[in-house]
Amino acid sequence: MRRGLTSIASIVALGVVIGLCPAVATADVQHTIGKGHTIQAIANRYRVTPKSIIEANRLTDRDVKRLKIGDVLTIPKVDPPKDAKGKDKDAKGKPGKEPNGKAAAKPTTFAAKAKTPGVIHIRRAASTEEADLRITDKSGKIAPTTLKSMEKMMRAAGGASHPVEARLVSLLGIVSNHFGSRKIEVISGFRPYTPTQYTQHSNHNHGKAIDFRVVGVPNEVVRDFCRTLKNVGCGYYPNSTFVHMDVRETSAFWIDYSKPGEPPRYNAANVEADEGTSDVQSGDAHPGANTAPPDVTPEPAPGSDTTNESDPPPATKPSDED
Repeated sequence: MRRGLTSIASIVALGVVIGLCPAVATADVQHTIGKGHTIQAIANRYRVTPKSIIEANRLTDRDVKRLKIGDVLTIPKVDPPKDAKGKDKDAKGKPGKEPNGKAAAKPTTFAAKAKTPGVIHIRRAASTEEADLRITDKSGKIAPTTLKSMEKMMRAAGGASHPVEARLVSLLGIVSNHFGSRKIEVISGFRPYTPTQYTQHSNHNHGKAIDFRVVGVPNEVVRDFCRTLKNVGCGYYPNSTFVHMDVRETSAFWIDYSKPGEPPRYNAANVEADEGTSDVQSGDAHPGANTAPPDVTPEPAPGSDTTNESDPPPATKPSDED
């Protein structure tokens, strides 16, 4: 996108329609463009100003006109203004409202106090094997028995396995603790290299990546939390049912709108993606990547008023040269 700012009035006049998932406005979070709200309405919903969204994303008038479903915007860390009673107010000095005039609902983060801190409750989707793994030993290091058990749970569909990176296990522990020790379901872990895989240097080939879901938590929420972790690769697949997480030296994020059997359709060019959706399909023993996850509220049907992040965007975002 081009760099530069534009006035709040011009943005509101454009009436750009975008939609975002609920999130906490006091932290930088990334959201994809969908349907349902104007810039002003989104600013009200997240208790930030339209100007702060514009500045955080360095948007020009032209950029705003060319925003597409699937583009990612940053909602910046801004403390909401307060009224005389200490309540949050929107940019006009009134209590925050939804576009329909109702009071803004408190975001659902699914964060909860860990019921079994330091323990990962994990299930292998391909075989329904389950295990309760204590992350560290008495010395505070990742327990060797845990690493061995994770290697087994993350084995390939054909039975091949690879030692799991200790930091990946630690990250799964952080995710588990954050979501109240909910069960983590492994969709895909280690995958031996094949010439047909879309990413030639995938962390899945080295025990450094996992495709997973947290039972009972929407993938969008899991995605947003994983993006807060340091030096993590996070992949989101709107037309599938898992979130990708890997360990790397610098953080990266991508969205792949493809379906199983299709080549990747990333949200931007030259993203440091670690896999395409079709890479996850690895044999009859492996559950379909688009199999509905357990205990998760079904997504609304297309055409409803809620955000639909599965609507495909163009293959790439607009470039500065356009």
